Amino acid sequence: MPLAAAAPAPRAAVALLAACLGVVSCTVQPQPHHPRPPLLRSYAPVAVPEVLERRAQPGGSEVGVLHHDGERVRYEVRRRPRADDAPAPPLVLLVPILGGGRKLMELVAERVRARGFDVAFCERAGSPLSPPQRGRELEELFRRTVLHQRLLLNWLRQLDDPPPRVHVLGMSLGGMITTVLAAHEPDIDSVAVCLAGADLAGLILVTTERRVQRWRDWREQTDGVGRDALLWELRHHLDHEPARFAAQVPTEKVLFVSAAFDSVVPRRNQDLLWEGLGRPRRLDLPLGHYTAAVAVDRVITAATDHFHACGRP
Repeated sequence: MPLAAAAPAPRAAVALLAACLGVVSCTVQPQPHHPRPPLLRSYAPVAVPEVLERRAQPGGSEVGVLHHDGERVRYEVRRRPRADDAPAPPLVLLVPILGGGRKLMELVAERVRARGFDVAFCERAGSPLSPPQRGRELEELFRRTVLHQRLLLNWLRQLDDPPPRVHVLGMSLGGMITTVLAAHEPDIDSVAVCLAGADLAGLILVTTERRVQRWRDWREQTDGVGRDALLWELRHHLDHEPARFAAQVPTEKVLFVSAAFDSVVPRRNQDLLWEGLGRPRRLDLPLGHYTAAVAVDRVITAATDHFHACGRP
């Protein structure tokens, strides 16, 4: 029998892994009884952006384009059905992952909406960790990504029927951006930081994510940059490092979701961010970064339960 035939088909492997989830329970660590007080720091507010385009979509959704100071934010809002005189429900802002993941974003959006929330998200400001980006350009992209989320939030807040509460869910790089965003926007009611970590410079050097590995190879071949020089460059330029902002986020606002066998965002980096956030309530999945997709319903249930709890008076 050929060696390749002995390996299980990917679909069968996923089915087996899903079955294992019924046996191996996810570990939940509660938040500290006395969460650490956040560091207090204020940031300049962002303006209310101009609406360049706004179009209704079937099923209560809308898409549009916002503009401010040269930045264009393409957004989508998915609203729950409600009577004309009914109050607006709370809203969850979804922050995109590294590679875009439109299908994943739509899947998460619909599950979150089914749990009682309107949902909003915007297109990525750009594609990170791809040529010809270097440290300076990567930092600028992170800055613009945070700005786009803030512009969308500020526009949503000034609508005639603004959401009474706003929560944020970010996965992978989106979870790192969520940490920075929550520090800049203290009015956010709660956040779910999923499969994310701190020490972004160190993470880039060790991650098994193929997109990042190709970028490292390009830097070495194009610039002759070795690991030590690349680490210095990234630590010098990446001001939007989540570890620098984590202590500004109240611990009780955070649900932290980690994966025990993650090699894309290694355990060390996950733990650094969790510690920086004050050891918030933590859901630990017995999975890897991408295999965690089979537990998406468990994660969304935990996140939306957290949002509902943080939204109670």
